[in-house]
Amino acid sequence: MIETTVEAFIQKPVSEVFTFVRKMENQTSYNKSIRSVEVSNQESTEYKMHIDLGLFHLTEIYKIEEVIENQLIVASCTANGMKFTDRYEFREQGNHCHLIITDRMELKGLFKLSEGLVKMNLKSQMQENLHTLKSILES
Repeated sequence: MIETTVEAFIQKPVSEVFTFVRKMENQTSYNKSIRSVEVSNQESTEYKMHIDLGLFHLTEIYKIEEVIENQLIVASCTANGMKFTDRYEFREQGNHCHLIITDRMELKGLFKLSEGLVKMNLKSQMQENLHTLKSILES
């Protein structure tokens, strides 16, 4: 299992950051691995995503498992050979938001052989994505 955490202080209120991140279609603007996102159900809890992880190109369903308004979003995706769960935590720091994103990825079968390479790249990619998100929200 690979677990990666990144965090940033965003100079916007928690509610604004939460609303932007909760709208999963916005991921294409800040997550360079996400090529497209389509809402799959009326409740906006399932999204069909085209994901490019470098070694892997996937079209999968990303499911929102838990939402606590302005505090937490937990979402996961299960694909052939892998499962990942993303946890977005939103904490108020004065008038700003402390955003913590944790990704837990489990690779199975032949995909497990690439775990070292994935682990090396995942942290830097998550940091880059978070930096882009921060720039979008603070502009």
